[in-house]
Amino acid sequence: MKRIGEYVLGIIGVILSGLMLICGLLFLFIEGNEEMKSEMDKMMQSDPALTGTDITAVLNMFGAIGWAFTIASILGLVLGLVAIFVLKARKPKAAGILFILAGVLVALVSILAGFLPGILYLIAGIMCLVRKQRPSDLVSS
Repeated sequence: MKRIGEYVLGIIGVILSGLMLICGLLFLFIEGNEEMKSEMDKMMQSDPALTGTDITAVLNMFGAIGWAFTIASILGLVLGLVAIFVLKARKPKAAGILFILAGVLVALVSILAGFLPGILYLIAGIMCLVRKQRPSDLVSS
């Protein structure tokens, strides 16, 4: 049975997980960038409402978000690619479980920021588990 819908949703989910990885690495770069810290210090000096702890908290938040995005996207990339290859090997039930696992982990680990790849993985996983093979496909397998 051709499972083009599952492949397409899985590939789009992998691409979105890759974009999320880039965003996570960008957040980590911003957190560790000395030029960004000096620019924020200049902003702090020009605005008396900002304090040093505010700037530090913002930079720490960038680091935490960056790590969450990076970990979630790596999980999504690995599980999504494995699920696609398992689906290619004609094991839709195992691929469906991997897609659902990838969707839940990406959405939860990224603090629901990775909901789009998570939803795509969930839909692909449900499609893998629900669609039945045609009797003609069972004979040819």
